[in-house]
Amino acid sequence: MFRALRRALRPARLHIPARPFTAGTPKLPPAAREALGADATAGEAIAYNRVRVATITAVALYRIGCTPPVTDDDLDYAVHALHFPYSVPSPETRASIRAALAVLDADHTVTVTH
Repeated sequence: MFRALRRALRPARLHIPARPFTAGTPKLPPAAREALGADATAGEAIAYNRVRVATITAVALYRIGCTPPVTDDDLDYAVHALHFPYSVPSPETRASIRAALAVLDADHTVTVTH
């Protein structure tokens, strides 16, 4: 168990190829029903779908150099620019985007390559 933990803590490199932040829907992972199956609860499906949108949005923001803190207006604009089907992201989705962006920003092994 300790050996596996040490491996997990070993510095890794994650390179995110930099691409322009352009409008258009990125390729999303499968929706909750496809990924979790028909037995998933409504809460699980909502959480899964929220996190998949938040993660893609956070990665797109990180690629263009955006770091925390991020305003609600900036998050709303990013979600709209990526053409997600929301008029305004929920407060929970905004919190998920901020959390994912903070993780990317805090991990020194994650870099954007140009």
